[in-house]
Amino acid sequence: MHKTMHKFFSLLLAAFVWLNVASPAAAASEAYAGTHLVPCASSPAFNERMQNAPDGYYFDTPYQSYAANLLCGAEGLPHQQLRFDRAIDVLIPFGIFFYVAGFIGWSGRAYLISSNRNAKPEETEIFIDVALAIKSFVQGLLWPLLALKELTTGELTAPVSEVSVSPR
Repeated sequence: MHKTMHKFFSLLLAAFVWLNVASPAAAASEAYAGTHLVPCASSPAFNERMQNAPDGYYFDTPYQSYAANLLCGAEGLPHQQLRFDRAIDVLIPFGIFFYVAGFIGWSGRAYLISSNRNAKPEETEIFIDVALAIKSFVQGLLWPLLALKELTTGELTAPVSEVSVSPR
């Protein structure tokens, strides 16, 4: 019974995808289909928006910057193109996020591993051992190097014989 339901739902999902019942997320709506980007300074719709904007620093400065640097669509709104020369604009925030997320995860992992070596590991999980937590934070700062070391020595991964598989 379980395998037949699994197959049924797999076929149902395949049918939805094949028939395109699950609509794809459109990157651009039909209103923007077929339009090309032009420099904002030469876009009539952008210039009209700029003329109708209130006077003031918070409107004038961005509009002048957009006109000099960005491309606008037919609706007169600036668009940011994804180009290889702007890849650093994505890589730096991603790298910071990845490092901070790894720091948090590695610090927590190091704290739990160290607390399991104590006589009463349950107590160190409930009542935080400050000295152990600081030691774990320091380890967390070097998490990329420690992860690489543990990956190469085999400490980070478990052997296949130790991995449990649920019965089917």
